[in-house]
Parts: sequence; structure tokens; C-alpha cells
Amino acid sequence: MLERSIERRRTIRIRRSALTAAKLDDLDRPSIKIAETLDELLQSFRLIYAEYMEQGYIQAPHPDGLLYSVYNFLPKTCVFIFKSYLDVISTISYTPDTELFGLPMDSLFKQELDGLREQGRKVVEIGSLATERSKRGRNVVMYLYKTIINYAIFTGASDLCLMVNPKHVRFYSDIMLCEILGEEKFYESVGAPAVAMRVNFDEYQERLKSVYGDADFETDLYSFFLKMNYSAVDPDISSLDVERNQLLDYDAARYLLLHKPDVLDKLNNRQIDYIEKKYNKALYVPSFIH
Repeated sequence: MLERSIERRRTIRIRRSALTAAKLDDLDRPSIKIAETLDELLQSFRLIYAEYMEQGYIQAPHPDGLLYSVYNFLPKTCVFIFKSYLDVISTISYTPDTELFGLPMDSLFKQELDGLREQGRKVVEIGSLATERSKRGRNVVMYLYKTIINYAIFTGASDLCLMVNPKHVRFYSDIMLCEILGEEKFYESVGAPAVAMRVNFDEYQERLKSVYGDADFETDLYSFFLKMNYSAVDPDISSLDVERNQLLDYDAARYLLLHKPDVLDKLNNRQIDYIEKKYNKALYVPSFIH
């Protein structure tokens, strides 16, 4: 009973904390966008590498200090970034499901994801979240989440899936109102346990409204996530032509493939054929000749 009371007070305290308050006064022209240039991508991948190193998730350190995967070469994958002028200070990836490549979390939760696919749902995965150490506590991550949730809605996603360390489950469950998709499993790639969670957009707006809509919380995620210019996001708005569908440019693809050719090592023949077709010229460097 005491433990339950302590957890309840903790949840209330978090809900009343100012998670959505802007703390951006000393940032230089803060902005959120999808990484497009090689410089933006490299800054993002360095942040991710540094975060994973700090958490002890890097099993094999890389001399370039970059962390990315073959999913970053797919045309609909987005690397969302929060910038202070030219500097990337926070990042998170957004990967739509594809028949050929699936999702990164298939390596651990394929059965659970297949259950959604069999229902004809449009599934996406978010991950690779990282924020510059000196900028933590500014709530920039919440603004990235806001951007991703609206992007997912406007591009017709039905489920936003993610893997989290068990120690973060309560935050995503009680505050972000995510559901458990798959129970805890050990994720060998990072040497840590992981739990699969998801946002079901069929009911997410109502869930946020029921928890935050009438409550006097400083952290009102219903308004923060789902209202734009003080009007609720209308589910009947025609889908805008906003979904990214663009390959990396030649210079970015060549650089990333040259510095980490092992991103192609575990691909099957169909996946290799796809990459070779899309990035033909970028692959013509000595490092890729086996």
C-alpha cells in the first residue's frame, strides 16, 4: 500500500511538472526540421553515438563516433532534429514500416509487430533519441515528440512503436500514455533489456483528452500534442503531401557508406539489390569491393 501511494505521488508530481514549458531563451534561432544535409546527419549520428556510449549500449566502439543503420538510407526514414542555429542539440529517428526491410525492432519484437501488420495497420517506429548533455532539461525532446506525433497523424500512421529500457516504461505509460506492445526481452545488440510500446492513433486523441483535457496540469499533453493554433487537429483533414520520400543525396550516401560499410553486412539478397539500385554510384568505391 505504501509503495503504491509513493508511486501515485510520483506520477502526480511528474504530471504537474512543466514538461512542455519552453526553456529556449538562450538558444540561437531554435528550429525543428528533418535533417537534409550531410552536416546535419553527422551531427545527429554523433549525438546518438555519444548518448549510447553514455548509457553503455555501444558493444563495439567505432573510431568515427557515429551511429546509424541501413534504415537511414530508406527514402521515408526521417531524422528529426532540434537546432540552435547551425548546431543540432537533439535528435530522434522516425522509420515507417516497409515490406522489404521491416523495422529495426523486428529483431526483438517481430511477432508483436506482425500482429499489427496482419490487421493492415500502418506502423512506424521511433528511436535513436539523443540530446546534447548541456541542453538536457530544456524540454526540447517534448517538442520533437510533438512534431513527430503531428507528422505521423498527417501521413496516416496508425501505430507509433518504440523500444524503451524498463526503467523508462512508467514515464511512457503514465505520462505519454503509450501501451505495452511486447513484454521485456533482452536486447543483445545493446546489452540491455527492452520493452516494446506503442501509440494507437485510433484512440490516442481521446486518451490524451480524458487524462489531460480537464485537468489542471502544467503538462497538458492533450493541448500540447494535438492542438495547432488553438484548434484540435481535425482527423478529417485530407492527408497533406508531406510524407518524406527522398533518398540521401550522393555525397551523404557515399560518405556514410564509406565510413561504415558494415551497415550492409546483414542484408539479404533482395535488400542488397535495392540498395545497389538506389545508390549505385555511391557504392563504387574500393571499400565496397569484396
